[in-house]
Amino acid sequence: MSRNRTACSIARPCEPSLRRAILSYTAILWVLTWALITPACRPSAPAKHFNEAARWEIAGHIRQWVEGAGGTRVWIKTRAPAGALPDQPDVPLVAVASTEIYPELLSGLEQQSKKDGLEFKVRETRGQRGYRTADIRLARHGELVCGWQLREVRQLLRAAVVIDDLGQDLPAAEKLLALPYPLTFSVLPRLPHSRETAEAARRAGHEVMLHLPMEPLPGEHVSPGVGEIRTSMSPEELGRVIAADLKTVPYAAGVNNHMGSRATADFALMAAVMEVLKEQRLYFVDSRTTAATVALDAARRTGLPAFYRSVFLDDTETVPYTLERLRTFRHVIEQQGAALAIGHPYPTTIAALTQFLPEFDRNDIQLVPPSELVRLPEVARLWPPGHGSL
Repeated sequence: MSRNRTACSIARPCEPSLRRAILSYTAILWVLTWALITPACRPSAPAKHFNEAARWEIAGHIRQWVEGAGGTRVWIKTRAPAGALPDQPDVPLVAVASTEIYPELLSGLEQQSKKDGLEFKVRETRGQRGYRTADIRLARHGELVCGWQLREVRQLLRAAVVIDDLGQDLPAAEKLLALPYPLTFSVLPRLPHSRETAEAARRAGHEVMLHLPMEPLPGEHVSPGVGEIRTSMSPEELGRVIAADLKTVPYAAGVNNHMGSRATADFALMAAVMEVLKEQRLYFVDSRTTAATVALDAARRTGLPAFYRSVFLDDTETVPYTLERLRTFRHVIEQQGAALAIGHPYPTTIAALTQFLPEFDRNDIQLVPPSELVRLPEVARLWPPGHGSL
């Protein structure tokens, strides 16, 4: 008996330590088991408060994809700079797409969204004319990243509005700069405010053109001003005059003629002018100050991007007259898909533009600079009424 008690007394002090060890190992095994089975048993919690910088990055990538995939067949309707997004994700970007690209764009947008890890939901409806509208929601973990409204149209409608004779009256130019539309500023060379006007237009994001003076018919008794192109000039002299004119109108992307009823009817002269403009990588717009003009023919034969004036807005300086000309302009755009109008910095013209241009947006007519218009494939096929190439 004494031996048994001694054995027990020796064994007992070890029991608590053994129990603690067993309990400790059991707890560790339980924690490891719980860690392994928890992800499988519990759904992951949705991300809360989606990072704003990440939202902008993803939404911007989607916008870049739409612009790249649609090209000239899609118009993202926003006055924000290219690549910009609405401040709030629940404000959709509106994209207008021609019938030929609409289904491809919708399908591609879904595929691209899934590549970016986004949930794609769409509700498609048809309007009275049968054209489709897709309201699209792109989300991640149920949280909205951005929305789109993709609208189908028969064809995209585009227009350019050029304001001539700038460089003389700075206050008039400032009033035009205050209008929230992409008007194009065509500036006469070598005037007191030529450079200042061109630089201000450039800073405000407007396209600048050189309004190149050209020789009128002798009986017109008017002078086109300094820096004039005349029929008596040699190609070398033409190059020097145009280069000197361009130095006073910085940032000029293209050229249109100021007056020039005699000069623009001379094909050899116009061919030489277009060669100079081609070397300068400019485009040309024929102001069509005479029905006898061959300037557009010469430009296209030279391979220069070129277009023509469809409507003069203000031969009569009244608001009702210019409003009527703007309605005519809209009709031309709807008929042929693209058109260009020329006006002047008159108070009546500015008032009429302020009143009428919101209708362009409501009618899905995109205002673009001439540099975009002249490079559209459909524009290269357009000629003035009753006119064809030589």
